[in-house]
Amino acid sequence: MTTKRLLEIAKNTMEQALEQDGVNQVQVAAFQVNSALTRYANSQIHQNVASKRGGIAIKVVAGQKIGNLLVNSLEKAQIKDAVSSAVKVARVTPPNKDFKSLPEPTKWAPIKDAYHKETTECTPDYRAERVKEAIDAAHSKSQLVRAVAGSFSIESLAFAVVNSLGISAWTEVAIASIQTTVISKSANSQGFSSEEQYSRKVGDIDAAKVGRQAAEKSIRSVNPCKIPIGEYEVVLSPRAVATLFMYLGYMSFSATSYQDGQSFVKYNLGKRVFDKKLNAYDDPRNLRTLYKFPIDGEGVPKVKIQLVVEGRVSEKSICYDSFTAGKEGRMSTGHALPPIFGFRGRPMPFNILIASGDASEEEMIQETKRGLFITRFHYTNPVEPSKAILTGLTRDGTFLIEDGELTKPVVNLRYTDSMLSALKIVPMLGKDLEILEDVTAPAMKLEKLRFTGVTEH
Repeated sequence: MTTKRLLEIAKNTMEQALEQDGVNQVQVAAFQVNSALTRYANSQIHQNVASKRGGIAIKVVAGQKIGNLLVNSLEKAQIKDAVSSAVKVARVTPPNKDFKSLPEPTKWAPIKDAYHKETTECTPDYRAERVKEAIDAAHSKSQLVRAVAGSFSIESLAFAVVNSLGISAWTEVAIASIQTTVISKSANSQGFSSEEQYSRKVGDIDAAKVGRQAAEKSIRSVNPCKIPIGEYEVVLSPRAVATLFMYLGYMSFSATSYQDGQSFVKYNLGKRVFDKKLNAYDDPRNLRTLYKFPIDGEGVPKVKIQLVVEGRVSEKSICYDSFTAGKEGRMSTGHALPPIFGFRGRPMPFNILIASGDASEEEMIQETKRGLFITRFHYTNPVEPSKAILTGLTRDGTFLIEDGELTKPVVNLRYTDSMLSALKIVPMLGKDLEILEDVTAPAMKLEKLRFTGVTEH
């Protein structure tokens, strides 16, 4: 289904809603997600699936009463029922005194290089060939490799947004990705590691490289040792860095958390809270971001946001949708989440880019006397958002660094630390950027990260 057809559906739905008594503003977003997936386990393909999911997100305004409804259908009868239900919700909902208005139309422009036809036309045979490359590359590294698992997926994401004030906008993005986990075994010990790669161009996915890299760390992870908890120097891969900044984006740079007093930014305006070398921004038009949407879920053009400038944060670090912007008499920065993500959450950045440095991962390791190399974090959760405290586990390759060399695999550890402390001193930044869904990140060396627990295995 084309964006033109989605726009027609959105307009027709809006007109139906405006015919209802008492309704004075309406917003409708129509969306469709086409997915194709090849999944593999035990070093063989076991599933090929494809799906299409479409629907509409309706917002009905009656005075200051608001009715929101998301329905996963583009059928006329179900859309009609959804309109009726959204109006009923609005009528029985208490007035929201903070609501000012739906957004006014603003000029927007499409983004080039967001949609590649060859990605959406990728066949099951093509995916199977790439999966075979990943599996073969992993097994070629060592006889210790016992199993390779993961998935190769293709997604086409499209939505169109209209509102009764004149907004009419649409966009479409195609994405390819591969995720690979490798299990190695020696005697009674197993080693695990994983790698992933994302691109809007399916031809850019290097499945063999992903398989080799996962296998190398998996083999090295066999027979891990335990080390004492405490603070360590750490070298973080881009995947680990991306996890930290994804959570910072959600809990710190969202206007919702800022207005609720849950964002550390609110208490550190104008202060240098991170290392001076740290610069991060949110920009959908940068070539190195994945979700290149020119508009947000309300049809508002996305504005480039300087999240961190030489370690400093400010009022300009905050991402707004129309509702949170209206509470402060501001303009939306275009950060309402698109309906394709399946929920209506807080405004937040999802095109985060962290500026690179001039070091390689190897140089970071060489400059570390005693520390840890971390492949990725798992089960990360906020502990105290206003202090940017996160906790989580290491996973898929944690190694001890001694005298500038990786020496031993380490049993997974739990970290619990404030990012205001962990990112305060960043001795080195990676020169290569890696696209990891909603964050594009370099590797990073931190002077210290606090570990508070150790797993059994």
